[in-house]
Amino acid sequence: MLDENLNGRATKLVDSVGNVPDEIADQAGEAAVAPKRSRVRVKAAAVANQELTAKRRSAKTAATEPEAGSTPTKPSRSRSRAKAVTQAALAEPTDVAQAEPLARALPLRSLAAAPIEEEIAVRMVGSGAQLAEELYEVEVEVRNASQASSPGGLANDVAANLLRLVAENLSHLVEPQVKVVRGLLEQFNLGDYLEPDFWQGIGIVLRYQVDEQIAFIGRRMRGEYALDRYGLDREIVELVRPFQSFMYRSWWRTTTEGAANLPASGRALIMANQSGMLPWDATQISTAVAEERSDLAERVVRPLYMNELNNLPFVGQLLTALGQVPALPENATQLLADDELVCVFPEGSRGAGKLFRDRYRLARFGRGDFVAAALRTGAPIVPVAVIGAEESYPMLANVEPLARLLRLPYFPITPFFPWLGPLGMLPLPTRWKIAFCEPVATAHYGPEAADDPLTVFMLSEQIRSTIQEAVDEQLAGRGRVF
Repeated sequence: MLDENLNGRATKLVDSVGNVPDEIADQAGEAAVAPKRSRVRVKAAAVANQELTAKRRSAKTAATEPEAGSTPTKPSRSRSRAKAVTQAALAEPTDVAQAEPLARALPLRSLAAAPIEEEIAVRMVGSGAQLAEELYEVEVEVRNASQASSPGGLANDVAANLLRLVAENLSHLVEPQVKVVRGLLEQFNLGDYLEPDFWQGIGIVLRYQVDEQIAFIGRRMRGEYALDRYGLDREIVELVRPFQSFMYRSWWRTTTEGAANLPASGRALIMANQSGMLPWDATQISTAVAEERSDLAERVVRPLYMNELNNLPFVGQLLTALGQVPALPENATQLLADDELVCVFPEGSRGAGKLFRDRYRLARFGRGDFVAAALRTGAPIVPVAVIGAEESYPMLANVEPLARLLRLPYFPITPFFPWLGPLGMLPLPTRWKIAFCEPVATAHYGPEAADDPLTVFMLSEQIRSTIQEAVDEQLAGRGRVF
């Protein structure tokens, strides 16, 4: 029954996206999106208040059920006041001189509706965290329903993942954006996620997001953005974080251990095994740091990518905007000197382009240039083992003549590529594991050790052996691949 209800609501969601009044869309397009707030802290508060919320809903249901022979009651004064505040928020004129700089300064994030109980509406003018807390409570409710009803489990899990993604985005709102979102949702009854209005409200705000994306593209075309000296664009980073979180939590269902081994501040060099043809492992390590370490959520991990990827159209530009840097020892040294979290894959193209039969067997680390960079700056080295990327792109063969012609490190043949065209590059939904090992200190060697080939070689082999042992350990305790 629950599965049927959710499917019905999803159908209404699709129908509602195209039916947004022009007045609401115009007003919604003036809002910008606020900076990120940690999801971990908000979700913890939501789960802690779940029992209290259930009691409040039960009390509200009992209070609103009319007795036999009684006359219908009028809406509560608090709800009337909330409606008046919402209408006033939409009616307030927007100062263009103030709204435009706000849109330029704040990173764009996607928005969606949250199921708001009627008694909470009086708190409508507040931070987006209030909206997120309510939505996290509903997410827990949906997941509990998924465990109780096996026939509708898959649909419920999809709905719960959607609610979690929406809550993450809502937690970034500030007062002006909260006013707009509340105004968009005021015409709907959002007290129950099984009601049609819940999904219609999400459709309305999805249309709002389309307008925000158009405004975002306009700002980019006008050159209204800022880059750091390496090309990092924080607006792009904030834009793709919900997608990266979806891939981390829902697509690959990644589990991470040992994140506490990362230093709370200062520089560090993350060294990991490389696999999977495309640099998904770099983005997932970055996402693991943000998801599992709330104190590091605002830091951007700086992975180093293979120089050959610059030969692919737009790939190099996108990776640079996301904070990645070409894999040159000079770049690693400078980033570490700037106290950044740097992630390198010392196997290089030999690791990313290994065949499926050679999966999880680390290739040679090369000359140890990245280890020398850590020695020169005194940065601790954190070995990392990544499991699951090898199966996401099972590479059966490498057409080397075609790779040389296209100036690529390899041209892969997989069960799906090139037979399905670009669709064949979609990674398979394998289960990933990321293990951060204990850091290896380098400060006691001194900067002069970076020029000692024997020290660099021995430390490189130590790191390689640690990663291989961690990979073997994770494989031994691995369950299902998918």
